[in-house]
Amino acid sequence: MTVLSELAEQIYDSELGFGGSASERQAEINLITDWLGAHLGEFNTLTHSCFTLSDLSLFSLEESAILREMYLIHYYKKRGRLLLRMVDGSSGELDFQTIREGDSVITKTNKNEAARNYRLLTELAQGNLSDLVSGYNMYRAPPRQITGDDADA
Repeated sequence: MTVLSELAEQIYDSELGFGGSASERQAEINLITDWLGAHLGEFNTLTHSCFTLSDLSLFSLEESAILREMYLIHYYKKRGRLLLRMVDGSSGELDFQTIREGDSVITKTNKNEAARNYRLLTELAQGNLSDLVSGYNMYRAPPRQITGDDADA
């Protein structure tokens, strides 16, 4: 099992676990793994690193946390866009909030509120990603200039 597939399993199980069948779970994990691999270059750009798919032996918890937040941002944006398609009527389904008939009441989920929640989740994940990347870059960066007693002889 590769580092990215392990990370994909962790993302699915802890963040997205929908409780489907084992084959549905594996299919989703495969999609997440492929997304993580495809965006490794973006990760390298953010962190000023040069990881490759063929050698992720130095990939640690810090790198995994950054890549995880990158995926969550993608996931929340995607889910928000899907909900907005339903809100604007392009999905073709009937749009109602509450139907009452006698003693019976049917209340449908408010898609506008759900889309707003996805936007808030995206903003939160982007803040987390920004904090993780700045901390990673600050603590992993070698000094640019050495002077005084620290300089090599």
